[in-house]
Amino acid sequence: MKKTILLSAGLIGLFALSGCTLFRVGPDYTESTFARSEAVTNALHAAEVTNTLAIATWWDTFNDPQLTALVKQALSTNRELRIAEAKIRQARAQLGIAAARFLPGLNFAGEYQRQGVSQNSMNFPMGNLDQNYYNAGFDATWELDIFGGNWRQLEASMASLQAIAAMREAVKVTLAAEVVTGYISYRTAQQRLLVAQNNVAIQSNTYALVASRAQSGLENQLPIQQSIYNLEKTRADIPAIESALESSANALAILTGEMPGTLHEQLAAPKGIPEAPAWLLEGIPAEVIRFRPDVRVAERQAAAAMAEIGMARADYYPKFALNGAIGLQSLKAPNFFEYDSMAYGFGPKVSWAIFRGGSIRNNVRAKTAAQEQALLAYEQAVLAAAKDIRDALVAYNKEMEREASLKKAVDAAKKAVTISEDLYKNGLTDFNNVLDAQRSLSALEEGEIASKGNISAQLVRLYKALGGGWQPVPAEAAPAPAAPDNK
Repeated sequence: MKKTILLSAGLIGLFALSGCTLFRVGPDYTESTFARSEAVTNALHAAEVTNTLAIATWWDTFNDPQLTALVKQALSTNRELRIAEAKIRQARAQLGIAAARFLPGLNFAGEYQRQGVSQNSMNFPMGNLDQNYYNAGFDATWELDIFGGNWRQLEASMASLQAIAAMREAVKVTLAAEVVTGYISYRTAQQRLLVAQNNVAIQSNTYALVASRAQSGLENQLPIQQSIYNLEKTRADIPAIESALESSANALAILTGEMPGTLHEQLAAPKGIPEAPAWLLEGIPAEVIRFRPDVRVAERQAAAAMAEIGMARADYYPKFALNGAIGLQSLKAPNFFEYDSMAYGFGPKVSWAIFRGGSIRNNVRAKTAAQEQALLAYEQAVLAAAKDIRDALVAYNKEMEREASLKKAVDAAKKAVTISEDLYKNGLTDFNNVLDAQRSLSALEEGEIASKGNISAQLVRLYKALGGGWQPVPAEAAPAPAAPDNK
């Protein structure tokens, strides 16, 4: 009994040493500095200091409580975001599987057999032909991660988990942008509807004036028909605008996890197009590209690909394991739990792939090429992010210029309508001038409203390009994998 206890203690001691990693073959990952290069910083005219919290909750800058409430609702109930969160839980479970390789595998098995031997067998025994066999015990195996193959797998799983977590943040960025853009589209359509209804009222008054003059013999039928088709043309725009309102409201409902049609009453009261102060754009953070979720995804995927090179290289080296078993064996049930029924065995195991036809070498080459692709994809993501930011910033500034010109044009068109109507009433001009002025006013007001909506939409586009919608957490390197548990 004492001998068995000593053997078991020795086996446990050897197992305790097997979790140690003496060498980590393969390259260690170092985050690329491409996103922090001078070229990227200069391309963005980046500032060194900014309020990252303002970027994280950028929708608050529109100062619209209803909009803020819709964004918060979407971030808590949207199905796509919940799918992304489920993927994180799945990745965490995969990380636990990788961590379990550091722990011993322990199995229990028990069996009972009633055996009978053929009398015609060459090995026909003397005595009883039938016998019982009882067997129960534990067996364990523990791989010694001498060359770090398991550790590299854990690194790859950790980096993959971080990439999936960044994907969730990318979903949040897109979701917030879609909610705000949808809200802006709804309010823009609402303002377009008000403008169209106002123009219908103006053109209805003009028609009444022309009809009155015709009844008095001061006008022929041509101005009447012209005023009618001008009025009906404006009225024809209203159903399309109302359809756009319905579509925008239903899109917002889906984004916020509601059934289409449930937000109509909440959004019905007319409100202006949300606007944000321009001073918020006075400086783009130098680190913004590095922490943009899609760039972070690409960077973490490059880290996982680097760890997989180490996993592949570990196959060049021998693998060591400790195996052990202890149990009870007996041909008779009454003797099963006696000391003499005990059986055990333990010892080290070494396996080494001597010849694989070049598969190990080619696997290393394949993983190296995959890592090169991942690194290039990361750099491409940085370039695309820089393009998104520059495009959005220029589009925002140019739309501001366009809206300023349209505002001046609308003011002039309003005066032209008033002047032409006064001249027409006094018989100093024909109806074509009134008609042209009203058409121009309607088109310019429509353009001004659309431009105001585009300004806010381009601002949303810029915040999305900046990765707005989540709070970036700087990290110089991937966090070390946590110690595995035994569950």
